[in-house]
Amino acid sequence: MTRRLPSHLNSVSRPALGAVTLAAAATTLSGCMYLSPAQTTKSYEAADGTSATMGSLQLQNVLIVTGAKGDPGELHGVAVNNGQSPIKLTVTAGKKATTITVPATTAVRLDGKKSAGSKAIVSPVSVPSVAAQPGSSQKVTFATAKSGATDLQVPVMLDQYPYGSASPDHPTFTPPPNTQVEEPPA
Repeated sequence: MTRRLPSHLNSVSRPALGAVTLAAAATTLSGCMYLSPAQTTKSYEAADGTSATMGSLQLQNVLIVTGAKGDPGELHGVAVNNGQSPIKLTVTAGKKATTITVPATTAVRLDGKKSAGSKAIVSPVSVPSVAAQPGSSQKVTFATAKSGATDLQVPVMLDQYPYGSASPDHPTFTPPPNTQVEEPPA
């Protein structure tokens, strides 16, 4: 048997019960936000490559582009010199070491191409034989006289768009010849 509230309590109790339920739900759901840290407080690499700081030199979005394991590769990324004097950077990938000079207060691309807004270019840093499969990583050592050597696990990317020499190939739509569309009778 169901008990009913007296009629004078019914009109007051329903809104009050709704408000209590709403307050309980809001408190419970706000607890989720309290227990979960905001994602903007966590740092992460917003690129495919890896980054490092060596004194006044920053390495940004560094990766290796190759066709396959054992093939030659090319180092991509940017070296930014925030200092007031040029920095000699030695890059060792595998058994080959390459030294480049990064001018003061300048950014240079490691693939040897011109950087936007900068006239400075360096010789491309190549890898004679990539030791890792595309999709994995390979150790590359970066060294300066002031900061010493820093080993980075650099991602190995397949030689295709957007990093490689290949470009995206999208077929174009060609409509079938002489296609007639008839509308159904009304």
